[in-house]
Formats: sequence, structure tokens, C-alpha cells
Amino acid sequence: MRTGIRLVAVLAVAYVVARLLFAAVPQKPLAITHVTIIDVTGGPELGDQTVIVSGDSISTIGRSGSVQIPAHAQLVDGRGKFLIPGLWDMHTHIAGISADPAWAKNTLIPLLVANGITGIRDMGGDLDALESWRREIENGTLTGPQVIAAGPMLLPARRPGAPPAPADPAVLRVGTPEESRLAVDNLQKRGADFIKIIELSREDYFSVAQESKKDGIPFVGHIPSGVTAAEASNAGQKSVEHIIYSSLAFDCSAEGEQLRQKRREAADKRDAQAEADITDEANRTFSTEKAAALWRIFQKNGTWVTPTLFSIWVNAHRLEESPDDPQLAYVPASLRKEWAPAKNPTQDDRDTAAWWQRQFANDRKLTSEMHGAGIRLLAGSDSLDRYDFVGTSLHRELQMLVSAGLTPLEAIQTATLNPAEFLASVNSGKIAAGYRADMVLLDGDPTKEIRNTEKIAAVFLRGKFLGRAELDAMLSKAGSAAAAVPGPVGDSK
Repeated sequence: MRTGIRLVAVLAVAYVVARLLFAAVPQKPLAITHVTIIDVTGGPELGDQTVIVSGDSISTIGRSGSVQIPAHAQLVDGRGKFLIPGLWDMHTHIAGISADPAWAKNTLIPLLVANGITGIRDMGGDLDALESWRREIENGTLTGPQVIAAGPMLLPARRPGAPPAPADPAVLRVGTPEESRLAVDNLQKRGADFIKIIELSREDYFSVAQESKKDGIPFVGHIPSGVTAAEASNAGQKSVEHIIYSSLAFDCSAEGEQLRQKRREAADKRDAQAEADITDEANRTFSTEKAAALWRIFQKNGTWVTPTLFSIWVNAHRLEESPDDPQLAYVPASLRKEWAPAKNPTQDDRDTAAWWQRQFANDRKLTSEMHGAGIRLLAGSDSLDRYDFVGTSLHRELQMLVSAGLTPLEAIQTATLNPAEFLASVNSGKIAAGYRADMVLLDGDPTKEIRNTEKIAAVFLRGKFLGRAELDAMLSKAGSAAAAVPGPVGDSK
């Protein structure tokens, strides 16, 4: 038995030494030759360029033939291809809501990388799981994107008499100003990068705002129903998440105050149909003057907006969802069953889809209005919501932003340059010497056709080259991991 213990100890030490030696070996230099670089700052495309990557950073960029390629460098032929910075999904959930950390690590993280997403802002999930994955990604034992995380989302305490809910590490409930302040303090101490609000009372919301300012940690999220967008912006909310869920239509309505009061009365009566009708009325009473006044406040305060148009589009097209969608291969059987579209839609189903279609149209209109007013936008998918698939949904979001009036380059900026500025990341967001070597090699020019962001030939993650074969292998493993997730007792796959 002692011999066995000694053997285990020796093997453990050997493993640690091997890891240290592996980490100490310099990464082989990379040379991407004859590639066209997309300048996301708005400059002209740079054709026939060579990009040298040393370690996890870009060391040199220059005209092919004029740049000295290091000896023994790994060569990547970029002829006919286009290089953009790695993409950021600024609103995703990979460790909470629909994404169970028990299977998400092996399923969702590979999907992100394979779709050119080299950074994410996780907007509500199990902070312990996210921190663990982040450490593994940073030390090189897990191939994954850079992770910025909120941890659990702040929600109001449950009403007295409400049935108890199962423990959820993605949610933190607060019911008093003191609890709200303590939540901010505790999340910061646990390593959260920011605070995410879903819905709070006015008193609790402003307690979070004050404590976040005192602690020097950003707070973002939905604007609660009892708070106006102007108040949220003036309180320091750094980003507004979603348009409909933050009630921006009410802030842009000529009858906004009256309609808010009517909605509160309907909510007190739990009259969902009345609330839906009142939201339609807010859309119909749009005021150019009210909207312009709000945009000026957003600009003055540096308030960003993440529209998440695609997630609303999915709701609007819920009757068109296919049980044969190939992306379902990356979704565990239990979720596929939960998401199954109605086989025989009722009139209520059709009315609901039509209501979401109206909300999508209004969200797209307000996105266009904000963009025209110079409000800074961020690309976010809100995956993993129903039929809002991790990875591919960010590309659909970029397409939706173009449909709202952004140029393809401006849409790309919402997932590259803008996230870097929002996160105050001084060495990411564009392709330049000294910048982090997170890049995506494309088979088509995305500034000519935004759908070309999906034509991924390779991904460079912290300087590591992942060619099409490696990316396909990651997708295959992600599908296998999803298929292996056990379903509920009695549920057959």
C-alpha cells in the first residue's frame, strides 16, 4: 500500500513538473502571410500583409516581402483571406439560466471559439464555475475565450407567501437597501467584474448604484420598471441591456409617464394582456423629441446599449423554428425537449408571435435611432436562450445590426473595437503591433458582406493557431459532449 502511495505521489510530482516545463517552453512564432487586414478603426484595408505573432501578442505587421519572418515560424497562408480582430459576445450566459455548468464547459466553450468568439461578457451565471474556467483558460489547460463575468444577477426578494424556489447560483435576491449594498460588496470580493441587475425596487436599485460607485465596480443590466432610462443613466449604469426589457419604448413615448402608470396598475392586477397592449401603445406613441432628449443624456453620461436584436427576432419567429435545426446537435436532449416548437399552434401562439414581431420591429427602429444619434452599441447574443444558439447567434446579431442601419464595418466594431473601449482593454480590439493575438481569418471580406464573418478559416487565440480542422474537431467534441448529457429521470434521448 505504501508503494502505491509513493507511486501516486511520484506521478503527481511528475505531472506538475511536466506542466511547468510545458508552460516554460516558448510558443512557436507564427507568420500570417499575404493577408488582407481589416482596419476596424475605419482606415483602408491593408492588402498583402504579413503579421508576425510572438507568444500571445502581435509583434510585427508589414508588407509581405519586407518583413523578416523568424526562423522556424509556423507559416499560415493568408492569400485571398481577410483578418479581423477576435469577436466579443457582450451578452451571453454560459453558466446559468439554460446553461448548466455541469455540461456547459465541454459544450459551450468550444462553440464560442469555433465561431471566432475570443472574448465574452457573461451576464449572469454561477460565479464559482466561471472563475474556475477562467483560471483554466488563463493557465492554458482549457482552450476558451477571455471571460468577463458578473456572477449571479440581482433580483428582488420573493413575495411573502410565494413558494420557495430551488437554490440558483445564477441569481442573488435582495429585498432591502442594506442587502443590496452587501450584495455589491460580496460579489466584488468574490471576483465579479461588474454587477448585473435584472429587476429591483427603486430604493434597492439606487442603493446598488451608490455602492457600486463607492466600490469602483461597474453596474449594468436591465433598467427596472420603476426607474426611467434617464435616471439609470444619470445614476451611472454603464450599459443598458436589451431595448424591450429595459422599457426604452416608454422613455421615448409622448405618453410615457401615463403609460408607465397604466402598466404598473396592470402588473398589480397580473393582467399580462393589458401589459402587452400598453407596450404596443408605447411603441405607437414614439416621440422624436423625447427620444432625442434621452439620447443626449446617454451621450453625456457615456451610457452604452446592447440591443440583443437577434434574441427578440427568435421570439418573433417562434412558429418557424425547426426541430431539425443543425445547431440543436449542440444542445442537450432535455433542452431540445423543452424548446420543441408547437406542432399545432393555437391562436394564442400566433398572437404571441405577432406581438414579438412588433417588438422586434420597434427594437430595430430604436437601434437605428440610437446609432444615428451616436450612442455606443455593443453586440450581444443573449445566448443560451431558446433557439438562441451559442456561437452562431453572435453572427446573426451582427446581421441584425446591419439591418438596423449600421454598415458592416460598424457592426463589426460593436464586437471588436467597442468592447475593447467599454472594458478599457488597451491591447485588444484591433490588429496592431503590441496587441493581443486574438484574431479571426475569414474566407470573405466582412466589410462587403456581413455574413462573411461566418466564413471562418482559422482562429488565433492568444497567439495559438486553430485551423479549420482543429475548429471542426472542437465542434465535433462539443456535439458529443451535448449528446452525452444525461436527461431527467424517465426521459429518453
